[in-house]
Amino acid sequence: MWLRRWLKFGRPGVLRVVVDTNILISGAIVTAGASARIVDAALGHWLCLITSASLLAEYADVIQRPHIAHKYTKIAQRVDDLLDYLRCRAVVVAGIPQERYVLADADDDTIVAAALEGHAAYIVSGDQHLLELKQVQDVRILTPRDFVFQVLKEPLA
Repeated sequence: MWLRRWLKFGRPGVLRVVVDTNILISGAIVTAGASARIVDAALGHWLCLITSASLLAEYADVIQRPHIAHKYTKIAQRVDDLLDYLRCRAVVVAGIPQERYVLADADDDTIVAAALEGHAAYIVSGDQHLLELKQVQDVRILTPRDFVFQVLKEPLA
C-alpha cells in the first residue's frame, strides 16, 4: 500500500514541481546557476519532480542527441543521474491536456496538464508563453531564477 502511494504521490512533505525540459537540460549540462540549483535540489530529494511520459521522452531525446552528448562529455554522470532520477523517482503522470491553457503553443499544455494532474505547486520554465500565464489554478509558473530566489530561498549572484 505505502509503495503504491509513494510511486503515485512522491515523498510526503516534499515540494512538487514540474520543470520544463529546457531547464532540466541546462541544469544537467551547466553545474552553476539557477537551473543547476533546481536539478541539485531534485537530486538531493528536496523537490519531487512531476513529469509525464512525453516530457520524459523529450528530455531523454534531447540530452542524448549526438551534438550535446559529444560536447558535454565531462558531465555524463550528472546527465545519467538526472535521467535515472526522472525514470525511478519522479512522479510520472499521464499529462494529457483536457483543455487549452496556452493558446499560443498547444505543446505547452502538456506541461500544464502534468502539473495539474500531479498536484504540483510550481512549474519552472523559461518559456515565455507559460510565463505569461503566471498561474493556472493553484500552480504558480516561475522562471528558474525566481524559483531559486523565492521558493528555495537561495541568494543569486
